Amino acid sequence: MNKIADKIFKSLIAGSLCLSACMATSCQPSARETAVTWNDTLQLPPAPGDSVNIGVAGAFAGICGKTLMVAGGANFPDGFPWTGAKKVWHRTLYSYDFSTEKWSVYPDFLPEPLAYGVSIPQPEGIMLIGGNNADGGSRAVYMLSEKDGRPELRSDIYPELPFPLANSAGALVGTKVFLAGGICSDSVECASHAFVMLDTERKEAGWQILPPWPGPELGFSVAAAAGGKFYMFGGRNFGPGKEIEISTAGFVYDPASGEWSTLRGDFPVMAATALNFDGDIWLFGGVEKILSADPQHPGFSHMLRRYNPSTGELTDVCESPYPLAVTTSAVAASDSSAIIASGEVRPGVRTPLVLQCTIRNN
Repeated sequence: MNKIADKIFKSLIAGSLCLSACMATSCQPSARETAVTWNDTLQLPPAPGDSVNIGVAGAFAGICGKTLMVAGGANFPDGFPWTGAKKVWHRTLYSYDFSTEKWSVYPDFLPEPLAYGVSIPQPEGIMLIGGNNADGGSRAVYMLSEKDGRPELRSDIYPELPFPLANSAGALVGTKVFLAGGICSDSVECASHAFVMLDTERKEAGWQILPPWPGPELGFSVAAAAGGKFYMFGGRNFGPGKEIEISTAGFVYDPASGEWSTLRGDFPVMAATALNFDGDIWLFGGVEKILSADPQHPGFSHMLRRYNPSTGELTDVCESPYPLAVTTSAVAASDSSAIIASGEVRPGVRTPLVLQCTIRNN
């Protein structure tokens, strides 16, 4: 992990005046105490011409060196879905320098407005994969990095996707990028059985289309890597003429054997975000059930969960005192620290909060 980011993140935690902590003990025989600390001191700054930032959902996010980068995303700047407001996609890049503790804003940074893609960390920067905008889905794969102290975006490093893909679940397993599910049509919003892989050490081979998981077509799932395998949790099945069906199933793909297995238990984590800390997969929030999108919506889950790949156990660790946004990316700032950059806290409602979380196993 990035040692610079770890050091800076620890200093932010130590200096914060707005902290909340919770303690949780696993119910398993090998119980261990977990300390979880939350920090709400960072928020996205206003873009040029705006007095405030209402936040974005579906933004790309990651860390380049000592800089947090948040790019693109979508929101409803003129109201809410239930008032008839239109969704707007964005091109803006927000860059936070941990060393100076200052934000920089780059309007019109992306070549086109884009949101709901997948962010994959790489040694040289962040892969921005797929997504969509008002005109349809994207096949683009960008590399976001820093050059001479400024952000740089390149489209000539990785091959394009074989088809447009948005609201997919992605993770890096070794040198291989896996994407599962999502919307792979420009004209019809429906879940899919898309499952593709790119070996970053064999880019010339392009994206490989692989056999899908043994379950329904899905979108808005959450993925993480552990033990050399690709894990996929929750999501929903949807499409024209279909009622939305939430999935709480979990699946694991083994690249060595090329086979899928179904996980036992339920994973109510649709549209959540996840990270691997110390071999466990931590799942932040999610949508547990579909409710009407209106002012009375209570908001999405605040639950932090831990999945142990060795035992197959899912544990509710604690509830965050802050909203755990969905349709966003959790960024690993260190071996035990996560950043959840903006996102959606109720249907159509975004947050500018850049929530920081530190997890310690005692």
